[in-house]
Amino acid sequence: MSRSGYITTMNDTVIGEEDSGFAVSLSPGLGNWEETDPCRYANQSCKGKMFGKLKSCRRQREKSQALCKANEASIVKKAEWEGQREEMMQALQTNLTTTATHQKTANSAMKSGVALGGVALVGALAFVLIKRKKKSKNSK
Repeated sequence: MSRSGYITTMNDTVIGEEDSGFAVSLSPGLGNWEETDPCRYANQSCKGKMFGKLKSCRRQREKSQALCKANEASIVKKAEWEGQREEMMQALQTNLTTTATHQKTANSAMKSGVALGGVALVGALAFVLIKRKKKSKNSK
């Protein structure tokens, strides 16, 4: 062990059945508690510790408290972002539904217009043909 009280990194070689080795790395010290559990030492008591250990304990507790506050703030911020994201997704879904409904209505109106136009065109052609037939009968 080193003087700081932390475990030093060691690389152990493990030999398998096929004589192929790979290195296993042990994490130094207390690991990455800052990332996995930032509030781990926030309420730690430094009672009974003296000199360097007391100073180290206080430093670790202060660091943990600061990381804990920052982590809580980021969790709150993330929750706000998630809420806003959910609202935006609902608004987008509503917008898409409304747009699809309007498009369906527009398509129906266009088809009705085309049908009416076709009927009107056929009626006009029939009228012109009947008029020409009457005119040709009258002129004979």
